[in-house]
Amino acid sequence: MPSTMDHRLGHGVVPFARQTASTHAKSFTLAAMSLGFCVVQFDVTVVNTALSSIGQSLQGGVSELQWVVSSYTATFAAFILTAGALGDRLGAKRVFMTGFAIFTAASVACALAPTIVLLIAARAVQGIGAAILVPNSLALLNHAYPGQKDRGRAVGIWAGGASVALTAGPVAGGGLVALVGWPGIFLVNVPIGLLGLWLTWRHAGETARAPTRELDLPGQAAAICALGCLAGAIIEGGAFGWNNLLVIAGCMAFATLAVLFVVRERRARQPMLPLALFKNRLFSITSAIGLLVNVAF
Repeated sequence: MPSTMDHRLGHGVVPFARQTASTHAKSFTLAAMSLGFCVVQFDVTVVNTALSSIGQSLQGGVSELQWVVSSYTATFAAFILTAGALGDRLGAKRVFMTGFAIFTAASVACALAPTIVLLIAARAVQGIGAAILVPNSLALLNHAYPGQKDRGRAVGIWAGGASVALTAGPVAGGGLVALVGWPGIFLVNVPIGLLGLWLTWRHAGETARAPTRELDLPGQAAAICALGCLAGAIIEGGAFGWNNLLVIAGCMAFATLAVLFVVRERRARQPMLPLALFKNRLFSITSAIGLLVNVAF
């Protein structure tokens, strides 16, 4: 018969084991979410150092090379809000893993692209994967760290790692191009993606689903078209001149679609971008600074 002390030890070991397993699961979830955000930011800057090599290899001019960069950032910006709503509706873990799979597969397609047009298309798909990764990684972190203090520390690590990846992109890109050629800047995402998928599947907990969460498809369509017209007008304006009729038409289309987007968001029952957020002065200032920085970039 076990002694009273044995019973006390036994009851103490089980909660400790559970607590240890929970801590490990949180840490591995944080690692997976950080990997997801890191590859997204890494691919924002890593391509810049490979543009010359890509242009020579795939016979791309300045406009085509600008599209290699902008197709990624435009789809990333256009789909990010809907991707968050999709995570609310279907579960952030499921959607995050889908986004990581899309991003990884698109990275392979980028590396194997035989023409500049296919590379631009693959980069656009990669941007969709990136848009899915960012909001759902944050949702999974909030789920894994319910305590405010621990959550703040986890989000700090998540954001800090992405900042390092953003800064390291040009240096790492130069090294990869020199060692293995421009496809290497995309193939490096494959082991990261596979590791992130495995860690998420093994350790991340699923969030509660909200089947009633609506997807603002008209707002999403307006955002995609508006950003596409803006990017196209800016890029082709440099190539054909700002007096070109297509460039002028692109600018006018952007202005019209932007107004339609605002009207839609004001009337939608569950808007993609609640306009009431801009009543918060800090939110408005931060958004304006972010817009100016990215336009300048």
